Amino acid sequence: MAKLRLMIGREHVAELARLSNPVGAVEELIWNALDADAGRVSVVLERGDLGAVDRVVVTDDGTGIAADRCDEYFRHIGVSWKKSAGTSPVRKRTLHGKSGRGRVRAFALGTEVRWTSVSDGPHGLHRVVIESDRGSMDEFDVSDPEPATGPTGTVFEALGGEEAQRLTEDTARSALTAAFALYLAAYPDIDIEYDGRRLDPSSEQLHVTGPYEIPTGSGCPGAPAQLRLIEWKRPVARALILCDGRGMSLAQLRPEIQAPGFHFTAYLSWPGFEDAEAGDLTFADWTPDGTTAEVVARARERMRTHFRSRADERRGELVRSWRSDGIYPYEGEPGSDQERAERETFDAVATTVIRHLPQVKKTQRTTFALMRSVLAHEPNDVLRIVEELFTLSKQEREELARLLDRTPLSALIKASTVATSRLDFLAALEHLVFDPETRGRVKERSELHRILENECWVFGEEYGLHASDRSLNEVLNQHCHLLGRPVPDPGPVLRPDGRTGIVDLMLSKAARHRHDERHHLVIELKRPDVTLGMAEFAQISSYAQAVRRDPRFRDTRVTWDFWLVGNTMDETLREQAHQRDREPGCAADHPTYRIWVRTWGEIIEGCQTRLRFYGEHLEYQSTTEHATDYLIRAHTAAVTDLVADGTLPTVPAPRSGTGAKDSVTP
Repeated sequence: MAKLRLMIGREHVAELARLSNPVGAVEELIWNALDADAGRVSVVLERGDLGAVDRVVVTDDGTGIAADRCDEYFRHIGVSWKKSAGTSPVRKRTLHGKSGRGRVRAFALGTEVRWTSVSDGPHGLHRVVIESDRGSMDEFDVSDPEPATGPTGTVFEALGGEEAQRLTEDTARSALTAAFALYLAAYPDIDIEYDGRRLDPSSEQLHVTGPYEIPTGSGCPGAPAQLRLIEWKRPVARALILCDGRGMSLAQLRPEIQAPGFHFTAYLSWPGFEDAEAGDLTFADWTPDGTTAEVVARARERMRTHFRSRADERRGELVRSWRSDGIYPYEGEPGSDQERAERETFDAVATTVIRHLPQVKKTQRTTFALMRSVLAHEPNDVLRIVEELFTLSKQEREELARLLDRTPLSALIKASTVATSRLDFLAALEHLVFDPETRGRVKERSELHRILENECWVFGEEYGLHASDRSLNEVLNQHCHLLGRPVPDPGPVLRPDGRTGIVDLMLSKAARHRHDERHHLVIELKRPDVTLGMAEFAQISSYAQAVRRDPRFRDTRVTWDFWLVGNTMDETLREQAHQRDREPGCAADHPTYRIWVRTWGEIIEGCQTRLRFYGEHLEYQSTTEHATDYLIRAHTAAVTDLVADGTLPTVPAPRSGTGAKDSVTP
């Protein structure tokens, strides 16, 4: 038995594992199996008595993990034999993984993970078992090799994963189908089975287009980039996947286009994406200059053109189907220019709202007749209705039909507006804290702080703001007010060194099932370009000590969390915040309070997870223009200087009578 420790800190492993993304973990395990020349890969979701997934098993018939290579496979992050190999050892397939991170992604599937692998070596078949758990994610126990019989291959098992239930959702299968579409087309002899059903991209595809040639500019010799577009029958999370010249995925970006009614994946292939000058493709959208940015921008513009054309095609297809079903409210050819214009207007209106109507043909026929009557006599009314429905044009037909039976239209409009505004704000926040140029200019107190005062939902939906940029004495006053008791005797609340303190934000919530209990959250914000260290930790810790030591705060019904929030942290603080017996990020854990170190990446990812359902069902994709426009409209005073110095570019309003430049009407 050998114990291999990764050549990287445990806290880094926790970040790379991306524990909230079990679908991505399954994808990585399948890629590892295919890179090991597997012909068949099976993913089994074992369910308990109540139907919850309590075990995930991934089995393949590949070449297995050789015992003498376990050290190479499980000790180093960012180093992989695949970087230099190019093709798989036996079947000479194009290799996918090259970053050496796949094995840590497995922790997203369970608290305990195990690989049992049989490989063929100079001395015959041998079996080796590799095990680890979330409590020691940087250590792997590797058994001594034992003689084995039977075929080669690997069985991966994960137990105890709370997020594994998400693997049963239809979106999980759709995401994996999209991820392996090009690979399975290139190697049709491969069989991938997921939860009892074979992944078959061809049966899920509605429309396939491409490749379109995307120019790379005069300074880039060689073949142009190739853009392929696959439309799916079922909803998928839209993605622009950057691939190398052989079609192997390297990174995933947002499409950054509006195409209502289309479920698609875009694949942009180009050998130049593998060049060192291309940088980390995951952050391609934060590097607006250079060839990579130009190629991606041209691809997005081609996608906009494509879906405008597809929307026109879909209109014609819909009208022909309505005629065939007998629900089109006009018969024969138009008898006059006026009737022809009326029909053209009806076609534009009806194809815009059709996906919001029930699928029952009788209901559609009645609705179309009413629309024709309104259009003929009161065209202004029908346009007003269309405008309202277009605001809601991201709901699926069945969901909208169910909601309309119980919910006023105005409430639906408000709900969709809140959801899309939050998606826009998250995109804007990413720009403020991650963009290399912007993050160095954003001020903590006058800009970032003022913006977040009105966007406290990012820290939790249940919290309410009770103090902003106020002293610890005001925190005490709010604490007493929330508990319904009189304000205590005067006297300053002091930190351990005798100084007063000013907290950035104080939030509070009532316990969900016991309203006499409260939980307070104190947040200390730091500028995006500040690296959090022990000095910043000492500041937030002093606030916690002031609360703990002052008897006026004491109440058994109240618990406290203190958050230190920034972009990055130094190694000393990272070790403090990632200890074996605590949740990742918890730097101090006491009976009445905890101190956390949170990164903006973690907070934004958590918000995106909460909003994923709304983004997918509203079919809304926030663009940089939408995000900037929202920030300027909603937080004008806080971003005035950022707009003035060009850090936030102003977005020109669309011309009267036109929509946003990247909108597509289905």
